[in-house]
Amino acid sequence: MLIKKYKVESYTISEFLNKEDISYLDRAIKHIKRNKNKYMLLVTIVALTIDLTAVSSFALAPGTEAINVAGEKILGLIRDIGYWVAIILCSKDVLKHLMRGHMESIGSIIAIYGLSFGVLYFLPWLFDLIKSIFA
Repeated sequence: MLIKKYKVESYTISEFLNKEDISYLDRAIKHIKRNKNKYMLLVTIVALTIDLTAVSSFALAPGTEAINVAGEKILGLIRDIGYWVAIILCSKDVLKHLMRGHMESIGSIIAIYGLSFGVLYFLPWLFDLIKSIFA
C-alpha cells in the first residue's frame, strides 16, 4: 500500500493581503476603537429601522408545524434522558454522602436534582404561558 505525502501550503494574513489592505484594516480598527459610542448608536439605529416583515411572515408560515412536531420530539427525548441522568446522578451523590456520614445534605441533593429535572417541564410551560399572554 502506497501512502502519498502531500504538502499543504498555508498563508498568513500578511501574506494573503497586500500592504495597502493591511494598512486600511488597521486604520478602520483604530477608527472603531476611537468612536465606539457613535458606532453603537449607528448599530442601534440600523437594528431599530430594519424591516422585519419578511422574517415575521416566514415565522408565521403554514409550514412551521413540522418545526413544532420536531421540537416536541426532541424535548421529549431530552426529558427522558434527563430523567434517567438525574436519577442515576442523584442516587450516586446520595450514596456518596451517606457513606461519608453527611446525612444532613441528602435533602439538598435531592432538591437540586429535582429542580434541575423540573426545569425541563417548567420552561416550556412558562414560554407557552408568555406566548398565550401576548398572542
